[in-house]
Amino acid sequence: MNRRALILLGAMLLPGTSGAAEGLARCAKLENVDERIACYDELARATEAPSGGPIEASPTPSHLSEAWKLGAKHGDARRLTDILGYRPTYIITRWTSDPNEQPGSPAPGHDAPAPQDLDSNEIKFQISFKVELVSRRAFDQLGVTPLLGHIGIDSVRLWFAYTHLVNWQMYNTEASRPFRETNYEPEAILSFGTGNEGDGFKLVNLGLVHQSNGQTEARSRGWNRVYAQGGWEWNRVSVLARVWYRLPDSAEDDDNPDVTDYLGNGDLVVRHQTAGGYVSSLLVRRRFVQLDWATPLLVALGAARLHVQVSSGYGETLIDYNHKQTTIGVGVSFGNW
Repeated sequence: MNRRALILLGAMLLPGTSGAAEGLARCAKLENVDERIACYDELARATEAPSGGPIEASPTPSHLSEAWKLGAKHGDARRLTDILGYRPTYIITRWTSDPNEQPGSPAPGHDAPAPQDLDSNEIKFQISFKVELVSRRAFDQLGVTPLLGHIGIDSVRLWFAYTHLVNWQMYNTEASRPFRETNYEPEAILSFGTGNEGDGFKLVNLGLVHQSNGQTEARSRGWNRVYAQGGWEWNRVSVLARVWYRLPDSAEDDDNPDVTDYLGNGDLVVRHQTAGGYVSSLLVRRRFVQLDWATPLLVALGAARLHVQVSSGYGETLIDYNHKQTTIGVGVSFGNW
């Protein structure tokens, strides 16, 4: 019997807890993971056995199930206005060990003409979200899901995701506080859920992604990829492993022909969230690693999280794909990621 069932059983059997079943249903409806954990904890404390000991600890929520709306309880169609978090959304003040004052590329005409006067400190912010384009119910009605059921797939969804990353030289008054780099990254993601309610293999994502920085001539960078990603989960640890193939550009259109030499052909994201809501996420890529750590949602910060980010290696941003540096940043992040 799972933990949620034990809490419900205790709520029905113990005197004075007739409203606990309704409380459990209320907790299950909460979209925010931290709020749902706190709700279950409160319910568990309220349904203690006569001896004073708790019936059972609050159930461990599945991050991947919530993030990608896997499982039967997420079978309803979602609207385009139902915006979900994708990657971390944050704003931090960031320091670098080596500002990239003269970014270059082996593509013809892509050497920066003169060094820039950059500050080691800058503001970095990222906005990242996803919305459902085609629902699980639509794929069910088309007969796609029943067909894939023979190979262990119980749900299919099509998502649109977008990540917007900006590095702003806000402290650089001598250069009029320029925006040093902006990365645009739209994605189409076809997501397949395995129906696994326990630990182990949860989903497969197939994606098409474009990333560019919107610059011209020497500072222009960009590439297109298709990828396959698997998702696994064990208790409070989730793992997303991805491999990609770069779609080739013509020689005259390729701004960064050696980009995979630095950014590789895949990445790995390992995430852990404590019972108290502290989140750690480790991104590992060829010649690059980034650690993000955040507190639970804090009312004092307007329901934001205190956020710390440390990175080292090549490719923190697209203009820096072949530039090595170590960065440290502190700020706030928002929502679940």
